[in-house]
Amino acid sequence: MTPINSVGDAAITTIEGVAMNELGKRVADAWTALDVPQCGYCQAGQIMSATALLKQNPKPTPDDIDGWMSGNICRCATYLRIRAAIRKAAGLPAEMADASALPAIGVSGEQLA
Repeated sequence: MTPINSVGDAAITTIEGVAMNELGKRVADAWTALDVPQCGYCQAGQIMSATALLKQNPKPTPDDIDGWMSGNICRCATYLRIRAAIRKAAGLPAEMADASALPAIGVSGEQLA
């Protein structure tokens, strides 16, 4: 977390300002096109993080995306759609992996099967 008094005169972008530039608009459009949100609880943080990732790394690999987004938790578990939307916004193929091919992970992080 960044205390507000430490930013001085720096520009601060909130979720409302993200779509005011081309990159943020591409991310928001990809989110909509792939029906990423379910409950919406995490979406502001997910979209802002995805936009920051693509600003720093315009063509991220799946591992880049997973590493960058690892601090954002989605209680509806739309991670496959989140990854696909980031790839779509980057102009990469937005294929979604078959969820059955992924390991089942329990609440505490242990692999279940």
